[in-house]
Amino acid sequence: MIDFGYLIVLGLSAFVSTNIDDIFLLIVFFSNSLKFSKYQVVIGQYIGIGLLIAISITASFISLVIPSFLIGFMGLIPITIGIKKLTVYYKKKKETDPNSTKYKFTKTSSALSFLSVAAVTFSNGGDNIGIYTPLFASHNIIGEIVILVVLFLIMTAVWCSIGYYLVNHSFLVDHIRRIGHLILPFVLIALGIYIMIEEFIK
Repeated sequence: MIDFGYLIVLGLSAFVSTNIDDIFLLIVFFSNSLKFSKYQVVIGQYIGIGLLIAISITASFISLVIPSFLIGFMGLIPITIGIKKLTVYYKKKKETDPNSTKYKFTKTSSALSFLSVAAVTFSNGGDNIGIYTPLFASHNIIGEIVILVVLFLIMTAVWCSIGYYLVNHSFLVDHIRRIGHLILPFVLIALGIYIMIEEFIK
């Protein structure tokens, strides 16, 4: 018989402990509204989390051991995205009318911008895989897996709501919105370096 209370507490603990840093990333993405719409951020977050859950379930079923160096190389994803964004920003800045006193961004027309969010979420998921895999391995009844997956999906919505709320109601919102497009590339690069260092020194 499934102990719903215990499983929910266990799932909540696993999700919160592995996604604390995602709150900051969501704040940066939501504040960078000229590049990412709120829908793109939410969709990207769900795709990234969904991939992490799928890999963890698969690994728990076939007892795969994911080498740390492979997880570490995921750090190259946010680094590459960050460098690309910096390059594009400075290239556009040079092309801006020199008489203009303010650089203006235009909202991206690409419907695939959510893939950047998904890639960053996924690349930052080494801890998620490391914790979710044994969790699914020890609770491998179909009913337990369904409960955990549904719980993680609900918590993803909660996380997105918290990030969006903080951007729109925090006293820091004005400052975040003004420099969000400049902070994002450096956050991504720092995140990538952190992921690689954390995994390679194990």
